[in-house]
Amino acid sequence: MSEPEISEPDAMAIGSRLAGARVAAAQPARAGGNNRVFRLEMAEGPPLALKHYPSDGRDRLGQEYDALSFLSRHGIMSTPRPIAKDSGAFCALYQWFDGEAAVLRPQDGDADQLADFLIALQKLRNADGAQTLRNASASIFSPEEAVAQYEQRLDGLRRASDDHPDLRAFMDDSLVPSTAIAIRRLRQRYAELGRDPAADLAPAHRALSPSDFGLHNALRAADGRLRFIDFEYFGWDDPVKLVSDTAIHPGSNLPEAKANRLTERLAQAFAARDDAFAIRLDVLYPLFGAIWCLIVLNAYLPESRSRRALAAQGGDLTVRLAGQLDKARQLHQTICQRDPDLTPR
Repeated sequence: MSEPEISEPDAMAIGSRLAGARVAAAQPARAGGNNRVFRLEMAEGPPLALKHYPSDGRDRLGQEYDALSFLSRHGIMSTPRPIAKDSGAFCALYQWFDGEAAVLRPQDGDADQLADFLIALQKLRNADGAQTLRNASASIFSPEEAVAQYEQRLDGLRRASDDHPDLRAFMDDSLVPSTAIAIRRLRQRYAELGRDPAADLAPAHRALSPSDFGLHNALRAADGRLRFIDFEYFGWDDPVKLVSDTAIHPGSNLPEAKANRLTERLAQAFAARDDAFAIRLDVLYPLFGAIWCLIVLNAYLPESRSRRALAAQGGDLTVRLAGQLDKARQLHQTICQRDPDLTPR
């Protein structure tokens, strides 16, 4: 059960208390049915951001506040500086960033800016406090963990697909056969190398990852530079997952050339300290792509947040679900075009 949404007067009161200064006005920073971030106009000084977190069994507030505190402490200026938090009220106060959502008007240099940021994060792997950071949300440290996550998500959607023949057809005729090829090839390659696909990745080869990351949570400042928000999933993860997720993420919708540019730069950086990185990227990329197809299809799950979000937008839910299925088909096609061997013979 999520906490009820806070009102603007609530946001002003909580913000004033956390800032130790008077808030003159508060306004939701996002339009729609789930406004959890407020822009606080201060009586004196620059505006601040108050974020209200859902109570859904995960410590989203703690994960994000700890992550941003760590980044701020080590000189990362492109993420919001944390100011204060109230865990009991499920709220935290941060520096406010002005800017337009970068995903609305992507620019040529965005892939490089994303890569620059992620590479800069890795320079903090051994910084004070890094080893006590949590694992990223849905982190994966072995190929078999990735297979298990795929199968778990697939099982849930299979149960939901009884009333959706188009969804069942896509999974049974396209997604499942291609992913079976990817999994078989992955296990065969690991066997050839004498490696255990169930063995966890060594800590020395793990990456600091914002996880759910891309242009969808970047703001473009007036100077053209990107600023990055939403670090509720930040932590340690497999760099192959970080690279794959960032390139594939439907929220960024990076053109193929830009996604390839991003992948090449990140792969070069990670391969420099992990001689098995290129092999792991090659065999795991399509599996992470399949997982993203299933994430896009979460809206078919009756109790999913994705379904509630679509329903809140109004209109015909059946049409909106069909739109998600089209996105999953397009994403799957992109993955298969990148790797033609995934097409069943």
